[in-house]
Amino acid sequence: MPTLARDKRGLVVALDGPASSGKSSVGAAAAAELGYRFCDTGLLYRAVTWLALHRVVSVDDPAGLVRLVAEIVLLDDGNGRLSRVAIDGVDRTNDVRRPDVDVAVSAVSGVAELRQALLARQRALADGGRIVMAGRDIGTVVLPDADLKLFLDASVEERARRRAVERRVDPGSPEGIEILQELGRRDRLDSTRLVAPLRAAEDAVVIKTDGNEFETTVELVVRAIREAEGEPSTKPAPAATAPATAVAAGTPARASRTKRPPAEPTRIATRLGFLIRLGSAVLRVIARAIVRLRIEGDLSALPRSGPLIVAGNHASSADPVLIGAFLNGILGRPLNWLGKRELVEYPLTGWAFRRAGIHPVDRDAADLEAFRTAMRILEAGQVLAVFPEGTRSRDGGLQKVREGVGMLALRSGASVLPVAVIDSDLMWPRGRLLPRWGRRVTVRYGKPFRVEDEQPKVRAGEKRDRRASTEAATRLIMTRIAELLPRRQRGVYAAEAEARSVR
Repeated sequence: MPTLARDKRGLVVALDGPASSGKSSVGAAAAAELGYRFCDTGLLYRAVTWLALHRVVSVDDPAGLVRLVAEIVLLDDGNGRLSRVAIDGVDRTNDVRRPDVDVAVSAVSGVAELRQALLARQRALADGGRIVMAGRDIGTVVLPDADLKLFLDASVEERARRRAVERRVDPGSPEGIEILQELGRRDRLDSTRLVAPLRAAEDAVVIKTDGNEFETTVELVVRAIREAEGEPSTKPAPAATAPATAVAAGTPARASRTKRPPAEPTRIATRLGFLIRLGSAVLRVIARAIVRLRIEGDLSALPRSGPLIVAGNHASSADPVLIGAFLNGILGRPLNWLGKRELVEYPLTGWAFRRAGIHPVDRDAADLEAFRTAMRILEAGQVLAVFPEGTRSRDGGLQKVREGVGMLALRSGASVLPVAVIDSDLMWPRGRLLPRWGRRVTVRYGKPFRVEDEQPKVRAGEKRDRRASTEAATRLIMTRIAELLPRRQRGVYAAEAEARSVR
């Protein structure tokens, strides 16, 4: 294979690592930020495995496995990511990620004739340059002359926990323990097979992802690619810079914390069951007895179907009730909330909170699982309610937020419904045990919108900057919320809200 030149085409990046180390999600995110293409080669092996199971082709029949290759096509998702797979013209992306494929794929991947048959196809994808290619032997076999080789790694316990959370099972349950054992078995098979064993290339940069936030790992990968391009990073490193073959740790503050066992995931709320209806009705009565509540906005324009992000300001403990207890009835479907894990761990109320659609988030740990949970809710076409500020404002004004809500809106394509809760901080300020009775509070709903319809289009040939896009998306969402608030509550987004009102 000829050496690939580092020219204006961009680099060819090999991204390897064991199962559930984050190669696919991190690689796709880094590629999007840099304007690179992305290919998860594992989809090819998974597709062959699924098809072999479906057609009852044994690993003892190499010729039969090779014949299946011609039926498999990788699909571009429209953003340069070859992240979907079709077989006989049917999208089988979800099918190839089934547990039975997990069990069988290592054995199928170890068939030398199959690996050889797929090798030319994988190398052809890299010919155009400017690509991040993820797999288990990209840097050692497929692209040994890649411009940059990265190896994402994590302990088997960490990877098993991630996969269990993805499947909405308790990592400590029998099914969770089975996932851990299966990953351990697969690691042994992948690392000891005679053909293309799993290992980091000698000149690879090894990045440990245990304890890392999703964005931290993405930034480490982006930084490594930019430095290999000869372009200095414009941001400080999220962790110590990792020379070749060194280990890049997560942020020191995170790494020093003691980990708690992961919270048991909550099932996605998809309908207004009896408990949600009853609880909402009781909370509405209590809310109207305590406050003089006014609801404003064109309620007939609120979407009754499809993925929706409800994003509101957070000035009081009453805000979830003032939004949720009324909005689920207006929409005719339940809201799914991301909330601190302590809510679902209280002995008396945890059961009810889970059935009300509260999904636990560990605020002292990496937020990758929270992001994945949020994406699962939206991919299921349901309603996700979030307070982008994360915690209550101290003075009632909007606080500066991170880019999570903007990233969710961009990645999911969901509509965003901005909501302003006005003067709830005067009714129930922080530090006060009970709310003040008889105060007026207004909940104002804005016009739903899709971020990608509002963002300025990237000019042809211009380098895409994922970080800039998510920051702009987040500012847009927060500005739409600020426009609905009185001046005293617009906080750090006051200037942008006022500038929009002038236009």
